Amino acid sequence: MAKLQNMRGLQNFISDIRACQNKEHEKTRVDKELGKIRKKFASGGNITEYDKKKYVWKLLYIFMLGYDVEFGHKQAADLIPATKYAEKQVGYMACAILLNEKDEFLRLIINSIRNDLISKNEAFQCLALGFVAMVSSSPVGGQEMASLLAVDVMNLLTNGAVRAIVRKKAALCLLRLLRKAGPEADILQADTWSVKMVNLLEERDPGVLLAIVTLLLGIVSRSYEGYEGLLPKLVAILDRMKKREVQPDYTYYGIASPWLQVKCLRVLQYFPITDDPALLTILLDILRKIITGTEVAKNINKNNANHAIVFEAIALALALEADTELLTASVGLLGKFISVREPNIKYLGLENMVRLAEVPAVNDAIVRHQKSIVASLKDTDVSIRRRALDLLFTMCNRNNAREIIHELLEYLEIADFSLREELVLKTAVLAERFFPDLRWYVDVMLTLIDRAGEFASKDIWHSTVQIISNNEDLHEYGAHKVYEALQRGSVHEALICTAGYVLGDYGNTLKGVPPAELFGLLQERFPSMPPHAKGILLSAYLKLCLMAPQDAQLKEAVMEVLSRYARFMDADLQQRAVEYMGLVLHPDVAKRNVTSKPPWEKRGSLLLRRLMHRAGGEEPDEQEHKPVWMQDENGDAEAHSPTAVQFAAPQPVPTSPSANGHTEDDLLGGEDAAANGDMPPAPIPQPVDPLADLYGLQTGPAPVQQAPAGPADPFSVSGDPYALTGGQQSGADLRPAGDIDEWWRRLCATSNGVLYEDSCMQIGVRSQFKGPTGQILLFFGNKADAFLERLLCVVPPTPQFAFQLGSVPGRLEPKKQIQVPLMVSCVSSFLEAPRLQISYTLAAGQQCNQTLRLPITVNKFCTPPEGAIPADMFFTRWRTLAGPPQKVGERITRTLQLSKAAVEQLITDMGLGPQPGLDPSPDNLVAAASFCFAPSGQQPQQVACMVRIEIERTRRLEAQVTVATPDVNVTASLKNLLVQLITKL
Repeated sequence: MAKLQNMRGLQNFISDIRACQNKEHEKTRVDKELGKIRKKFASGGNITEYDKKKYVWKLLYIFMLGYDVEFGHKQAADLIPATKYAEKQVGYMACAILLNEKDEFLRLIINSIRNDLISKNEAFQCLALGFVAMVSSSPVGGQEMASLLAVDVMNLLTNGAVRAIVRKKAALCLLRLLRKAGPEADILQADTWSVKMVNLLEERDPGVLLAIVTLLLGIVSRSYEGYEGLLPKLVAILDRMKKREVQPDYTYYGIASPWLQVKCLRVLQYFPITDDPALLTILLDILRKIITGTEVAKNINKNNANHAIVFEAIALALALEADTELLTASVGLLGKFISVREPNIKYLGLENMVRLAEVPAVNDAIVRHQKSIVASLKDTDVSIRRRALDLLFTMCNRNNAREIIHELLEYLEIADFSLREELVLKTAVLAERFFPDLRWYVDVMLTLIDRAGEFASKDIWHSTVQIISNNEDLHEYGAHKVYEALQRGSVHEALICTAGYVLGDYGNTLKGVPPAELFGLLQERFPSMPPHAKGILLSAYLKLCLMAPQDAQLKEAVMEVLSRYARFMDADLQQRAVEYMGLVLHPDVAKRNVTSKPPWEKRGSLLLRRLMHRAGGEEPDEQEHKPVWMQDENGDAEAHSPTAVQFAAPQPVPTSPSANGHTEDDLLGGEDAAANGDMPPAPIPQPVDPLADLYGLQTGPAPVQQAPAGPADPFSVSGDPYALTGGQQSGADLRPAGDIDEWWRRLCATSNGVLYEDSCMQIGVRSQFKGPTGQILLFFGNKADAFLERLLCVVPPTPQFAFQLGSVPGRLEPKKQIQVPLMVSCVSSFLEAPRLQISYTLAAGQQCNQTLRLPITVNKFCTPPEGAIPADMFFTRWRTLAGPPQKVGERITRTLQLSKAAVEQLITDMGLGPQPGLDPSPDNLVAAASFCFAPSGQQPQQVACMVRIEIERTRRLEAQVTVATPDVNVTASLKNLLVQLITKL
C-alpha cells in the first residue's frame, strides 16, 4: 500500500501540472517539486532505489516540459546497476536523455553497461544495447563507447544461443557504433568479419536477417572490398524470398518480408558486376520476375510494398547493365506508374524513368510515354512538374527534339514562376544541342526570349545574336524576325537588346522597311530599358542613322535622343551620346570607322555551364556570368561587348558552308553539335587552349603547333596529351596506353588532363571546384576508325558524395568526341576517391571494362587562407591536436633529391596555402587550408587543415609529412595523398 501511495504522488504531480491555468502557475509548481526532489536527494543514504526511480521519473517529466534539470544525474546513473528491471529501465532512459556527450557520468557507467551486455539476463542486455545505440549518436561520448563496447556487442550478435530480439538489437547497435567510430577505427576488419557475415547471412529468422543486412548495408556503403564473397548469400536470400520460404508472421499482404528484399537489392548495388555468369543469371532472373511479375493491386499498402521492391530492382538492373529487354520492361512498368493519379507513385515513376532515360538503348521505349510525361507538366504537384521537366530534358534526342521543345515553349506561358528559370534554360540548351537547321534555331530562341520575359538570361540572347552574326544567310532572316516581334508589341529587355543588336547591324537587309520605322519601334521601348540596354540602343540608333544619311527627320530624332543623354548621370551613356553625336555630325568619319562587328569568337556554351551550376545549387561567379565568347584570354569582356560600337572592324572571317547547310561557325563552335555527329569540327585558332583539341578531331592534317621548350610531361603518352591519333579498327589493343595511376596523380594537383587512354578511347577531364561542390567535364574521344558500341559510364553511389552525371550516348562515331558533365557535392569527409566505371565494345567484338579513380580528392574541396595566419593562432591549433588519429605523420624515402621549391609548388597547386616563416627551419614547409563539406540539408561546414613537411638537410632523400586536422578522415586522406604525390615528385 505504501508503494502504491508513492506512485500516486507521481500521478498527482502530473495532474497538478495539467491543471495549471497559465505558465506562471506551472513554473511555480515545478519549482516547488524540484526543491522537494533536491532535498530528498541531499538526504544521502536515506532514500531507497524505488524512491530514486520515482523522483527520476518526475525529473524526466519536468525536462520534457522544457525546464532545465541540473541535478539528479548521479542518482539516475546509480539506478543502472540496480537488480530490478523497473529501476534499471528508468536509469538507462534518464541517462540517455539528461546526459550529454561531455558528462563524466557516461564514463563512470561504462562498466555497468558492459556487465549488462555480458549478463545472462536478456532484458538487461536489450536495455544496454538500446542505451549504447542512443548515446552513439552523440559526437564525443559515443566514440568512446564505440571503442570500448564494440567487441561485446559483436559477441552478442554472433552468439547463436542468444534470443532473436537481442541479436536484432545487437546488429543495429553495432551499425551505430560503426558509424560513430568511422572507418579509421577499424572496428570491423573485412578479412575476419566477412567470414562471420557469411554465417550470419544463413540466419533463418527474417527479423534477425533484416537487421544483419541493414548492418551489411552500412558496411558496404563505405567500402565493399573484402565482402565480395557475400554476393551468393544475398542472391540466395532474394531467391528464398521470391519463393516465399518465410514464416507467415513476416508475410505482408502476401509478400515475403518486403523490407528484407529492398535492403538486399540495395546492398547489391554497391558491388561491381560479378564475374560469375551463373550467379549473374540467377540475379537477373530474379529481377526479371520482380519487374515483369508485379501487378497493381487495389490495396494501397500492398502496392507500396511492391513498388518499393520494384524501384530498387530497377536501380539494380541499371547498375548491373542488364539487357535491353529487362530495361524496356522496366520502362513499361514505370509508364503505368506515371499514368496514375496517385502523386507519390507518379513522382517515383518519373524519378526512376529519368535514370532509365540515360540508357540510349531504351530511349525509344520511353518516347512512347511522351504524352503522359508532357501531361505531367500540368500536374497540380510542383515536385511532379519538376521531375517531368527533368525527364523531358533527359529523353530529348534529335528525332523528338522539335516536338518536345514545342511543348516546352507552350508550357512556358503557364508555368509557375518557380519553374520558369530552369525551364527557359533547359529549353535553350536543347535547342542548341538538337537544332535541325539554323533558321529553326533562331525561331525557337526568339520565341523563347519573347515568352520568357525577365527569366531569359543574357546568355540566351547572347547565344542568339552570336548565331545570327556568324552566319551571313541569317542576317536578313534574323532582322525580319526581330522586326516582327517588335511589331507584335514585345517589350521585354532581352528581346529589345537582341533587336537593337541585330537591327543596328543588319537592319539595312530589310527591304521596304526604312530605318526610321526601325528607330521608331526601338524608341517606343527605350524609356523603360535599364542603362546597359540603352547603351545597345544608342549604338543601334547611330548605325540606323548612317544607313539613311539622306533622312533628315531620322537624323534629327537621333540627335535629340543623343543630346538628351549627353547630360545623363550615367557615365557610360553620357560618353556614348557625346561620341555618337560627333559621328552623326561627321558622316564621312563615321563611314570609315563604324562598321558591323566581326564574327563572334567560337567558345563553349555558357548555357550548359549555367545549367550545371544550377544543378549543383551554386550560382556562377561574376566572371562566369559573362558569356564565354565575350571573354578575352584574361577574362575581360570587352572584345565583343554588344553595347559598344566596333571601330575600324577587321574583315569578317570567311565561313565555308557544310553539306547540311550549316557553317563552321555554327552553334557554340561545334561543341554540343559535334557531340551529336551532325556538324563538322571548326578549325582550331592559334594559340590553342590545351582542351580545345578535344573538339578538333580533324580528318585532315592538324595544324603544327610550336611546343614550348622544357622537360617532357611524364604523365602524357605523346607530346600533346589530347591529340587523338587514329586507332586500329581491328586487332586494337584495349589495354591502357600509359600508367593510369600516374594520370590520376597528375589530375590531383591540376584541373585538366588525361584520365584514361588506350588505342581506341581517350578520356580527358576538365574540373572546377568551389567550396563543397565541383563541376567536372568528362571528354570521351573515339580515336578508332570504327564505331564504339555500348558505351557506358557509371559512377557508383557513395555516401560521402552526391553525384549528378549527364547522359552518355550508347554509340560514339569514329573520330568524334562528346562531353559529359558530372556534378559532385561533398556530403562528408572521406578516405578514398570515388570511382568511375566505363565500358565499350568494338565492332570486332573486343570489349574494354575499366574502373578508374576520379580526381576527386580531399584537396579539391580545400581553400587556402587569405593572407598569412598568425603564428600564435597556428601553433595553438597545432598543439590542440596532440596525436593520432587527428595528427598523423609518415616518413618518405626517395632515390632522387627533393627540392623545396618543387614541394612548395605542389602544395600550392593542391590548393593548400604555404605559410612561410612559421617553421624555424628554412628547409621545412608549413601550409594551411580549410576543407569544406555540406551535409544533406545543412549549411556547409569547414575543417581546418594544417600540414608540415620536413626535408632532411644533408642528402635531401627523406622527408617527414605531418598532417593535423580535427577530422580523422581528412587527416588520413590528405596525408596519404601528399605522401603519394611527393614520393613521385
